[in-house]
Amino acid sequence: MKKKLITLLLAASMIVSTLSGCGNSSSGSGSDKPAAETGNETGNETGTAEAADAADSVLKDGDMAEILMIWPGSNASPASMQEVEDAMNEIIAPVADAKVKLQIIEWGAYGDQINLMLSSGEKMDIFMQSDGIREEGQRGQLYDVSDMIKTYAPEAYQAMERYIDACYFDGALYGLPSYRDMAAQAGLVCRKDILDETGIKEEDIKTMDDVEKVLSQVQKLHPGMYPLIPSDLTSGCFLNYVKGQFDEIAAGVGVDMKDDPSDGVTIINTYDTEQYKKMAEAAYEWNKKGYFMPDSTTNTTPRQDILKAGNAFGYFGNYHPGIVTQETMNTGLEITAIPITEKSLSTESVNFIEWVIAGQCEHPEKALAVLNLLYTNSDFQNLFRYGIEGKDYVVKDEAKGIAGYPEGVTGDNVGWGNEMWFSGNASIGYAWETDPEDVFAKYTEFNDTAKLSPLYGFIFDTSKVKNEITAISNVKGKYKAIIENGDADPAESLPAFNEELKAAGIDNVISEMQAQADAWLAEQK
Repeated sequence: MKKKLITLLLAASMIVSTLSGCGNSSSGSGSDKPAAETGNETGNETGTAEAADAADSVLKDGDMAEILMIWPGSNASPASMQEVEDAMNEIIAPVADAKVKLQIIEWGAYGDQINLMLSSGEKMDIFMQSDGIREEGQRGQLYDVSDMIKTYAPEAYQAMERYIDACYFDGALYGLPSYRDMAAQAGLVCRKDILDETGIKEEDIKTMDDVEKVLSQVQKLHPGMYPLIPSDLTSGCFLNYVKGQFDEIAAGVGVDMKDDPSDGVTIINTYDTEQYKKMAEAAYEWNKKGYFMPDSTTNTTPRQDILKAGNAFGYFGNYHPGIVTQETMNTGLEITAIPITEKSLSTESVNFIEWVIAGQCEHPEKALAVLNLLYTNSDFQNLFRYGIEGKDYVVKDEAKGIAGYPEGVTGDNVGWGNEMWFSGNASIGYAWETDPEDVFAKYTEFNDTAKLSPLYGFIFDTSKVKNEITAISNVKGKYKAIIENGDADPAESLPAFNEELKAAGIDNVISEMQAQADAWLAEQK
């Protein structure tokens, strides 16, 4: 039993290890081999050739299709957008009769705009999604590509294959997971200059008590500054406080990471636990002390913009090896990050962020071909992530595969830039100059050393509890953010939260998940 579960983790880590060896980009190559290619190219050559011919007949059919590619960002109209789009289309031309049209939706409007586009059926093809993938698929709003992905995006499938196994929802596959920090961990992400002012060294910050000491000093040094802001829009400042302690599988229901699956697991309501209660009590106290930004739960300004404005110290959010570069580029400030919580690897942490195909996509084969380039072609990847070479970035060290800003260009005035975590397969492109040279190896280590969920690989079929999950979502919307921001006394709000969760049917979800988890664990023996 344990051996089978360990095998699942090894399978998950193998693909990251393979990907990490491909960090050095070959900017002059028009079609790079996929990041996880093994070199075994002699077997099944006839079948591969026939499949390629079949794909070519569809992709090169003489019908020029427009593929609308949508993702979130801080700037909906960056200066280099048209140049990036044109350069991408030059790479697409030999592969498919298609042209990509790029659209960035600002963070604050992204979720609502995507929901509106999916509901209305208006033009959209490829988009980055980080929440609600199963539910959108069940509503028919996403395109099931499980029968065509190996034909039209074979190299991308091979590069992400073991992670793709965690992305099937009720037997359907809607897209590709993004290469990133697959493990989940949280920490303090903050301005380095102000942390230095406190006199507290990074290596001395190991617990939430240590974080509070820092915030107290920041408050004294800069009384007009928000010590902590929310990491996510309309969320509490302690959204990530319990990260790594649970594998929350659906609707707040899941399993404690310390549960031993050798004798079965106990499915729980994660909001009715001592860990969540401890978080709620801490949030309430920190809020009263003035450590949290007021109105965090209704805030619609991205954290990067709040930091950039100069009136915030930091936030408690996702930690990973590339977080310093990510937030330095986003804010134009010198940022540092200190890990605090434990690391965990769950199925949900793998399939949480994906590039998916919209249900109304008229040319899913060509959309997949575009995604194939994003995941396997270094030129395409560097265009998407960094923009135009010589204008938005320059190669600082070709041998080591390191890029950086040209002279006079900063995060404030650069014409293009996207974060690694939603760039598809960033490991085939350049590393950034503020990253360690072995940043992709560090991602491998980060993921490989995470604690494996006792239910890693388990996919919960929600079909029997759809109504309950909808009702639970409404209850969470009422309570979760205000509890995690300390806006309500947990002595009253937490019991009320769990009472309404029960009324919404959370016990039914627990019972159904328990039955499915028991059956799945029995199959692993």
